[in-house]
Amino acid sequence: MNKLWKHSLICASLVFALTACSGGGGSSTPEDRVETPPPPPETVGMSGKVIDGYVSGATVWLDINGNGTFDIDSEPSTLSGAAGNYAFEFTQEQADCVPYATLYVDVPVGAIDEDLGEVTEAYQMSIPPSITPLNDDDIKNISPLTTVLWEQVAEKLKGTDTPNLSCENLKQDTQLRAELVQELSEVMNNLVYHYNLSEAQIYADFIADADSEAYDVAQAIVTGLKASYAHKGKLEAEFPDAHEIRVVIYQDSSKDNDFGFEQAWYRDTVIFTETGYSSEEVKLTADLSGIDIVLTDLARVDNPWGDQTLAGQFSTREDAYYNTDGTYRCSSFEKVSFKQEGITFELRNSSSSEDYSDTIDGCVHSASTPNSRNHFISFVEEGKNYFASFSFTEAQAEFNSLPDWVDFKDKAEQLSAAELIDHLSLLPRGWNDEVLIDTELWDKRMWFDNIQVDQHSYGNWTRATLQEDNTRVYECSTDGINWEACPS
Repeated sequence: MNKLWKHSLICASLVFALTACSGGGGSSTPEDRVETPPPPPETVGMSGKVIDGYVSGATVWLDINGNGTFDIDSEPSTLSGAAGNYAFEFTQEQADCVPYATLYVDVPVGAIDEDLGEVTEAYQMSIPPSITPLNDDDIKNISPLTTVLWEQVAEKLKGTDTPNLSCENLKQDTQLRAELVQELSEVMNNLVYHYNLSEAQIYADFIADADSEAYDVAQAIVTGLKASYAHKGKLEAEFPDAHEIRVVIYQDSSKDNDFGFEQAWYRDTVIFTETGYSSEEVKLTADLSGIDIVLTDLARVDNPWGDQTLAGQFSTREDAYYNTDGTYRCSSFEKVSFKQEGITFELRNSSSSEDYSDTIDGCVHSASTPNSRNHFISFVEEGKNYFASFSFTEAQAEFNSLPDWVDFKDKAEQLSAAELIDHLSLLPRGWNDEVLIDTELWDKRMWFDNIQVDQHSYGNWTRATLQEDNTRVYECSTDGINWEACPS
């Protein structure tokens, strides 16, 4: 086929797009060309209501990066209008993140609550990720009820070992998704039991449904939300370099029963910094203006330590817990870890007080006299992840091994990582290695793909298999060969 004939065919196929085509290969003039505009980007809609009463003038935004802060340049937002209505038109990329991102509402002073009038105390509400694909029919009502659901889930997942709950992390990490789904389910069950409201009521528009029961619960929750928002603002000013600050103020009848209080208000605070975190749980005074009793106080610090070619890391945590008799029990741990040839070796010393303190300031944390020691080893082999834990008390000879590795915070120059690694390398960490050493208890874990298997020193095995809907099927065994459904 000659070039001229081939060019004529191309011209014919473009006849509806171009008004002229030169047989000699020349270009048409601008006046002769009809431009076809590019199609608009695909968008996906989502709407809902902001509900306390219906709230207008509030900013609704999607926390794509999971940092709990509205990043105005990269995260979509919209304002709520009459009857609390809000609507988004997400790009496809944003819509893909909606199932994996928390939706927040910032209610400022001056917003209008159709029941109570102008808002005089700013607060924030939220609704957790759904982990289900978004479609144009989705309606997400954001209220105090959905907020307390997300706050409790975030509180349970607050450990430093939990990755940031960003869209990207949740998309890629099936284990993290499964953990979030499980926590959402457990917290929802607790809320249903605690408030005697169904899951449908918690997500519903309780104003349109004239659901006075849900409305009354929501109003009580808002009291805590406003106090939480104000206290968080104070902490952000006090700790400007904190990576994240969480504050939750709430009522809890089960805690009331545990401690013998009556309709008390509680406040949980967590402050994450570059070197660790602090966590505090308190009972507030009746007017929520001050602390009545400190119930829990935890402080953890993580720092590089020792040989950095082996990624040496030191951590310590000091805890204090309130007892029902008004005393405090105290505990602490120190740990050090190194990584060599893909294997992580960790030693942990734990201590707890035998004598309770009359005040939280009376807690004594002594790293020099641990009452338990733990050796941890983790590694990857043939595409599978493994973890082994061995615990010892004074009753086991191994407790007295590595005698210099106690109160080691300031001993980085004195202690040899090789000594610790050589000693822990002797432990039967392999999945099929028989554990013949004397231990208080031991555990081993293997996980790969969507399966996690655990074996324990007391003879039981468990297997959890992640399903496509992110639920898990649990099976139990006594030999790791024959499996059956675990007893409920």
